[in-house]
Amino acid sequence: MYFTLKDEKAELKAVMFRRDNRLLRFAVEAGMKVLAQGNITVYETRGIYQIVVRQMEPAGLGTLYLAFEALKRKLADEGLFDEERKRPIPRFPSRIGIITSATGAAIQDIKNVLGRRAPHIELFLRPTLVQGADAANDIVAALADFEEFSGVDVVIVGRGGGSLEDLWPFNEEKVARAISDFSIPIVSAVGHDTDFTIVDLAADLRAPTPSAAAEIVSPARNELLAYLGDMDRRFHASVSGRVEMAIQRLDGLTARYGFQQPLMLVEQKRQRVEELWERVMASSPQSILDRGYSVAYKLPERQIVNRVGSLNLGDEFILLMSDGELTAETKEIHKGKKGV
Repeated sequence: MYFTLKDEKAELKAVMFRRDNRLLRFAVEAGMKVLAQGNITVYETRGIYQIVVRQMEPAGLGTLYLAFEALKRKLADEGLFDEERKRPIPRFPSRIGIITSATGAAIQDIKNVLGRRAPHIELFLRPTLVQGADAANDIVAALADFEEFSGVDVVIVGRGGGSLEDLWPFNEEKVARAISDFSIPIVSAVGHDTDFTIVDLAADLRAPTPSAAAEIVSPARNELLAYLGDMDRRFHASVSGRVEMAIQRLDGLTARYGFQQPLMLVEQKRQRVEELWERVMASSPQSILDRGYSVAYKLPERQIVNRVGSLNLGDEFILLMSDGELTAETKEIHKGKKGV
């Protein structure tokens, strides 16, 4: 980044290289007051002094607010806060993850609310720093831990109230992006009602306080019982409806002719079988032989003879008749059809 540091009387050209500016915890905007630390060098091409900035921090609440607004605009333009990215919070979670200080008031408030409203829910605390230079990295690491654990239904991230400087880790870009990429529904609970952070915009749902977050993710016992009662009524209504339909269908089947006169139906089927059997017997090979026909088999392979050309003079063959067989020899062959 190339910029100019100036006050009412003087100005100084400045440069901050990527290896250093990637560590900035805020978005730099024109007009901000900053504390910059670095080395004075000479830019020989132009023959001017400049400062190579190694570290830079906001100076004063006004500058922090400008940094907050700048990052909010940047991430909003990227669509990071769009409603379609928000995941629904589960209505009846059984395991809840919490990212906050192990010794702060926030964890005690959350435990008190959940213990009163939903003692059956399991809590999993990942203790983190919630203010200071290392807090943002710790919060990002906590999110990664829950991603790897993947054993909770929803996660609450937050802390109790404090100054803008105290809450600043929840306004850092790395934390906002980690929350936006988080695969588990997440509820933010940073500070008091009037506090608002970038994390609140990136989370799936904002709760005004840690206590409110605990209430959101834990339906009261009477609400749960009412829900279970409603599900029980729906289940019985559904089963009763299915049973009633089955009874009506059975009544319809038993009213049919076959159920009313079963023996008569069986007799009709028996008569039909006898008629089919008589047809089969009338067209059987034996019945055909009984009517005066015979079948010729060429010897020795006993191959059926159905053409005159299948035999030669002197070939022996068998005539199968209705009451036995005759062995004969071919004496004459006459081709062509002749009447009997």
